Amino acid sequence: MNFLSPWIAEHFLNPAFFWPGMALIAAPILIHLINRLRYRRVRFAAMEFLLASEQQNRRRVLLEQLLLLLFRILIVALIALLISRLIVDPSQLSMFQGAKTHHVVLLDDSGSMRDRVGDKTVFEQAKSVILRLASEGARRPGTQRFTLLLMSQSDSTYANLGERDIDTQFVEELAEKLDLLEATHQRVDLVAGLEAAGQRLADDRAAARHLHVLSDFRKSDWVGTPTVSEAIRSLDESDVSISFVRAIPASHENLGITNLTGAVEVAAAGIPVQLSVTVENFGQREATDVRVSVVADGERLPLNLRFESIAAGKAEQRSFDVQFAEPGKHRVEVTLEADALEADNKRHLAIDVPLENDVLIIDSSPASEQGLFIADALAADKSVTGYAPVIDNVTGMRRRNLDAFQSMILINVDELPPDALNAVQDFVRSGGGLVWYVGDAVRSAYYNETLYQEGEWLFPVPLSATAETLDHSISDSGPDVLVGNHPMFSILSGQDNPFIDVVRVNQYLPIDAEAVDTSSDDIGNATVIARLRNRAPLILEHTYGEGRIVTFLTSAGPLPTSDGDVWNNWANGDAAPSFAVMQLELQKHIARRNRSQPRRIVGEPIEERLNRADFQEDLEIVTPDEGVLTLKAAALESQTPMEDTSVDPAASATDEWVASFRETDEPGVYIVRRFDHQQQAEETWMAYNVPIEESQLSIADEEALSQQWGEDISVAIQEGDALDWIRSTPPGQDVRWWLLASLLFLFVCEQLLAYRLAYH
Repeated sequence: MNFLSPWIAEHFLNPAFFWPGMALIAAPILIHLINRLRYRRVRFAAMEFLLASEQQNRRRVLLEQLLLLLFRILIVALIALLISRLIVDPSQLSMFQGAKTHHVVLLDDSGSMRDRVGDKTVFEQAKSVILRLASEGARRPGTQRFTLLLMSQSDSTYANLGERDIDTQFVEELAEKLDLLEATHQRVDLVAGLEAAGQRLADDRAAARHLHVLSDFRKSDWVGTPTVSEAIRSLDESDVSISFVRAIPASHENLGITNLTGAVEVAAAGIPVQLSVTVENFGQREATDVRVSVVADGERLPLNLRFESIAAGKAEQRSFDVQFAEPGKHRVEVTLEADALEADNKRHLAIDVPLENDVLIIDSSPASEQGLFIADALAADKSVTGYAPVIDNVTGMRRRNLDAFQSMILINVDELPPDALNAVQDFVRSGGGLVWYVGDAVRSAYYNETLYQEGEWLFPVPLSATAETLDHSISDSGPDVLVGNHPMFSILSGQDNPFIDVVRVNQYLPIDAEAVDTSSDDIGNATVIARLRNRAPLILEHTYGEGRIVTFLTSAGPLPTSDGDVWNNWANGDAAPSFAVMQLELQKHIARRNRSQPRRIVGEPIEERLNRADFQEDLEIVTPDEGVLTLKAAALESQTPMEDTSVDPAASATDEWVASFRETDEPGVYIVRRFDHQQQAEETWMAYNVPIEESQLSIADEEALSQQWGEDISVAIQEGDALDWIRSTPPGQDVRWWLLASLLFLFVCEQLLAYRLAYH
């Protein structure tokens, strides 16, 4: 009999009444059998005629009596089915209709759910659907359990609602919680949310388990993601009934600002900083007359960036200049005109503007003649360029703090002492820019043995032993220098450029062609960005650690040669204007990136580590709405040998504080303020912006969703604005009317047949 229990639980709303109903069905059978008990026969003449008549009609009477018994059994059975509330389709028990069911509602609270349709956001529409679901469950208290999960916080049940039985009080509490709930600006992990919902239902013993996923079902999130399909398949294999509720009927047009950037690494007080803003059209139609406003430090600038048109699916960029009179940290905000999704209409940027940018020039030529050309190019007028070059020799460099400089230029250096070489290595590895210029003092053997190291160190290529002279005997062979599309050479690129024709290179230090292939643009880890007319590499770039290195295989200035000529004329004469522009672009290219203020995506936590010798344990977080929160950093736990066997336990102690701040969902600029032991504040400004992916509002239709996980998986896809799928009539109502009609018919038949068979 045990095998009947699951079937009974699936097909009856009140399975407890099933077995008593079966007992009642046996009652007419017992009565019939009792009435058929035979007694001792007494024969007398008057009955002989009746017995003969009865013998002739016995079969007909027996059939009529059995039919009467069947009618009475069916009457009792139908009454039992009505009381037990028979359900023909067990799937009807999966909604809020009275079966013992656990409902897990997984609510998408990603940034795209802030999309507005009419006077309500998609997220608000989804909340109304949740409240309607709970209200339907409350009509049959004691039979439903409810769990609400947010996709952004799928590891915990929202607002401590827990797994609760649905009743009127629960619905009231849920309504209050939902009123306070807002969508995030983040991109959520769909797979983590689905897996968390599946885990909640995995150990549940309810007769039916149902998962409702309320989302906008954007194509970029739900289509073409195998891991999402695997999570849905796992739920289906666990006998979880799945319904997807679309909270928005259709997608619509959307414009978003996807980038705000510029040469902020070389910003200086009083010097215009060129920034650029990118606007992308995520819709299906061309957008025209798009305007962007600019706000700096809370004040709107007299700028109105206009995009005449942006094609569907395309992005357009505009550049503009911003100037800050005072050094320090500043913020810039660009804003689009309002549309349905407001979150992606803004972009934020934090800029640390120094008084000027220091550049260290180490020149080994007599009287630092070549370094003066670079210094004049960078800072002929500091108020215009913002650079402050410092010229020194190798000996003086050893006494300087290199970390104070934006970049370093080494000119015609024959050799670096070990301590100076280590300082340069640390400088570049930590993000500083480095430029090499060769000359007559360079010893190729030292560079090849010490600085090159198979292209893995500070110098990119092995050098030949002697310099070579470029052949100018062929007059129609074009300019001496051949440049590509590198940003350093923007002034030299293009056809009929007058600057490139006047640059003359006479002497250079070639690459050792026997050691490497010079015909390729990629030589080891280095890239050739300019060549001579004879196709010999002239300028190369590569990276080391966090820093960029650019190498010139000629001199920085008009260094005299043995035959009375100069290595090149780039720094003087008619070519000087292009030399100055190239030096400024070069500084932008190699500038320290690690000194710019951090740019992050909303939701990323702020992790701060403080040296206990320099800072106090208390620090402040200033949020975009100007709120100030105080955090207390904790001592960083020492690493144990079990975590890293290479660490000596005696040396694993740390002098660091660590603090974490995770409430970073709001876009804008966050300020981290640290205090030293003299109560002096040190700040870092962090610009948080919304993820670009949440601007893609194209919706996956039902066919695309079904193809995503295959036809063998049953997922009901509902429209949230049409709530007719939330049935307000009890399941099995149609069956109940058939049972009542059948019961009435059987009563009439039973009475007629009983009257016929009775004695009158």
